[in-house]
Amino acid sequence: MFFTLTFISLYAVSLILGRKINIPQIFSDGTVLILIFTISLWGGNQISAEYVGSIILVSFISSLVIVTITYFLGSFINERTEEGKIKGVDIKTQLKYLLPLIIGFLVGLITRFYSIIISDSVFDEVIDWELYVLAVVIGISIGKELKKELMKRISRFAIFSVIIAIIGGIISSAILFLFLSIRPFNLALAISLGSGWYSYTGPIVAKYYGPIYGVIAFLVNFLREQFTFSLLPIFLRIRSTPLGAVAVGGATSMDTTLGFYVDVLGYEYGVGAMINGVVLTLIVPLILPIILSF
Repeated sequence: MFFTLTFISLYAVSLILGRKINIPQIFSDGTVLILIFTISLWGGNQISAEYVGSIILVSFISSLVIVTITYFLGSFINERTEEGKIKGVDIKTQLKYLLPLIIGFLVGLITRFYSIIISDSVFDEVIDWELYVLAVVIGISIGKELKKELMKRISRFAIFSVIIAIIGGIISSAILFLFLSIRPFNLALAISLGSGWYSYTGPIVAKYYGPIYGVIAFLVNFLREQFTFSLLPIFLRIRSTPLGAVAVGGATSMDTTLGFYVDVLGYEYGVGAMINGVVLTLIVPLILPIILSF
């Protein structure tokens, strides 16, 4: 509980400071990449190689469940949209976050091969401090974007897309809990409500439930972003629902997948996607530590 309160306090204060100060992008990126490397190093140092395949499979199925349920929840509200050009995935961006995970895991395997086993308590303490730094970094970054003009533009569409993203996460977490043995329930719920923010969800889950679930949380939300690019064009042809499509993007709809939404759904829905991402990015760091602490 001490960690949860400290993290949320740092995040809240940094949101306010973000309106007055700025931090270099390289510092933000560096904090995230170090965190990803740390949890994957922990995983490689502690997880047996025989479990890697099952971790990837569970992550893939979990992400597919979350994306599918969230999308088709939006189909209860019928909307039409013009077809647009499908934008491809920025491979450099994906590799930037995926490589630290792979490298860290390999380093962890090598250290374990040479009988260099690092205790959980050491990783736990290191991740604590890295997450505190992350709370400050993301708080300042988001605070900088919270302009009055943007908040005034919160529309019915954006509000409903956020609601669908949350309800989709809750329903999906029940399936992860019952059929994929991701337990306890608050763990499954936290992973599902990560909203595609893998660089945050992975480390915060690892803090509470260890490296195996930290890696799963990272991969589930990483794959959610990839499925946004690859599956939504198919889903939109089956049954067009802009609300469901934007909800699937989650927190990423304000940045990495925003161009995709503008191209596919048009500028008006692009504004809704941006606001959806801002709201989810604002609340995810608040609700995940609370969920995981129970």
